Amino acid sequence: MHKKHTPQHSDGFAKYRARHYRGARHTLLLLPPAKRRALQRNLIFIGTTLGLVLLAALFSKAQAAGGAYVVDDGAVNAPGECNVDAWYTADRHQGNNHGQTLNPACTFSALPYVQWSAALSRASNAGDAETQASPQVKAQVWSQDALGLQVAVSATSHFALDRHHAFDGADLNVPLTWQPVSALRLNLNGGWTHAYNGGEQHHRLTWGTGFEYELADALTLIGERYGQEGGDQAWQAGPRFHVGKMVDVDVVVGQSLSGDRNQWLTTGATMRF
Repeated sequence: MHKKHTPQHSDGFAKYRARHYRGARHTLLLLPPAKRRALQRNLIFIGTTLGLVLLAALFSKAQAAGGAYVVDDGAVNAPGECNVDAWYTADRHQGNNHGQTLNPACTFSALPYVQWSAALSRASNAGDAETQASPQVKAQVWSQDALGLQVAVSATSHFALDRHHAFDGADLNVPLTWQPVSALRLNLNGGWTHAYNGGEQHHRLTWGTGFEYELADALTLIGERYGQEGGDQAWQAGPRFHVGKMVDVDVVVGQSLSGDRNQWLTTGATMRF
């Protein structure tokens, strides 16, 4: 097997490493401060995620869907099974806009068709930060394996933890999943959202479409588009890497289709136990 040549003598190797380290450090220092901080946060999160992935691989089993993707599917966890999703999102052009989310979910054996979850997220925008808790209950109301169809209903509430007016809104959603072939799943969402915006209340219909295509045992391609009636629209897409059959790692690129068309990059992992 061809090997990359590196200096063999200790003095030469030390000079080689020092020269390349200075070059990489100089390149990093050339970045604007905001982008440099965003890159450092991404690297820290990726390293932490990979460490958790290696630990979780000893006792977890991963599934498709979920994570940082907005369009939901019609499935719930198997009875007695839990999962934890974690992801980090950063604006591609404004490093001071970023967010972190941790979302555990469980289905209990006593209620085999109901999944309970509670997402905890923190978003920072130009130095201003807000922490939000979003409990959710999701029930699978219909499943037909012969047709490859699954239908669920979910309800989510949002609470801001660091401001006087805590209640931030609520969502109702009906996700439907159709699996025409074993490698392809199509997701369709329809729902309603109630949200506060600058003290004003808004009620809007919501929608979303997405697909999951299993390209190989270790790789699934995922894409989605979603939006609100008279409001924001966006898309997200990226690969999902299956570390063996134990853990999923996501790399997601997204863009808003309204307003200033912000772009973002998300890295995350799903662990199941």
